[in-house]
Amino acid sequence: MAPLVSLHHLDQLDSLFPNQTQTNSLEKLFIAYRLDPARIVQQSFCYDHRREWSISVSWGYTVQIFKSLLIPADLQMPLQTFRTWRSSSDGPFTFNARPMSHDPCQQPAVFFLDHVVKVGSSGSITIYERYVADEAKKCKGADNTIEVQRIRVSALTLDPEYWKNVPRRQCCQLMDGGSIKNSSIHIRIRKCRPQETITA
Repeated sequence: MAPLVSLHHLDQLDSLFPNQTQTNSLEKLFIAYRLDPARIVQQSFCYDHRREWSISVSWGYTVQIFKSLLIPADLQMPLQTFRTWRSSSDGPFTFNARPMSHDPCQQPAVFFLDHVVKVGSSGSITIYERYVADEAKKCKGADNTIEVQRIRVSALTLDPEYWKNVPRRQCCQLMDGGSIKNSSIHIRIRKCRPQETITA
């Protein structure tokens, strides 16, 4: 719940996007940033109750589908895909993190930004393509998300003045009843409705 201001130590990290150089990854991230700088990597949540999926959109970077219904407090807590900087230990950190399962079949399905399209004068569509690590390819039979290979996210441009007020996390919504068309689902990011309890 804060604007992205800077990125640090990228020369010491794996590439932000799989199968790309760090330079190419940053160029891709900047394309999304230039289109909607206030929204970049802002997280939104939505649910598919029929399939029991929790969906987390980190706009301009990734979408994750968790194969269970998780409360917002858990979804907003980052998965621990990292170690401490100096000692390479599992903590402690100055923030809470959720442990990442070592079983690739228990990990969320991950979709990385593929491209961005401007829509009209105040909107965008971002397309995310599924990424499957080699060790996760054995999970096909147990993965009820496998039919989804692409996620299309539509959003209105976030007003930069948004950060000067008391910002609230936005929600997302599965469009077309969550139907999968041509291996793709459509999600729309919008303001949360009064009955939607999304923590700040």
